[in-house]
Amino acid sequence: MIKFIKSASSEQDWINDDKVEFCFIGRSNTGKSTLINTLANNKISKTSKTPGRTQLVNFFDFNNFRIIDLPGYGFSKISKKKQDDIIRITEQYLLNRKNLFAIFQLCDANVITPLDAEMSVFFQKKFKNHFIILNKIDKQSISRYKNNLSKIANFLHVSVKNIILISAKNKTNINQVISKMVELSKI
Repeated sequence: MIKFIKSASSEQDWINDDKVEFCFIGRSNTGKSTLINTLANNKISKTSKTPGRTQLVNFFDFNNFRIIDLPGYGFSKISKKKQDDIIRITEQYLLNRKNLFAIFQLCDANVITPLDAEMSVFFQKKFKNHFIILNKIDKQSISRYKNNLSKIANFLHVSVKNIILISAKNKTNINQVISKMVELSKI
């Protein structure tokens, strides 16, 4: 069972222990909060149609590990100062967090951007465990996504085996995300 623990605006507010953490990051409005709610089978993360609502590092306990919801990258309707604060918070977490074991980069399966590819390259270089979650596959036929998986993997500079196709809204393949986290937490 997943439960919300806390939000943090700086490194001093992080939880100080050795528990494994998996972070979810992606462009604003890719469905990170919806995915967390689906994993929890409960509304524990605030969702919004307005991009950029997640502005802190959010910690969720999930049995033997934690899920971290990071602010989205890319477009959001917030001030330049707030954008700078979010970049600082996100960089602090990504570059300094010893508990971080894997990055799950969420992308909208229907709108994969050059910024997604740029961030994917960054994550590939910095982290051994980097996975792409293509969300919102409920918008078109599943075969469309499966037929284009190699092209998507090439565009994002990842292996096809590191891509998980899901619909957080319809709970499609959510078990694959959970299985991957459980598998990694045992390494």
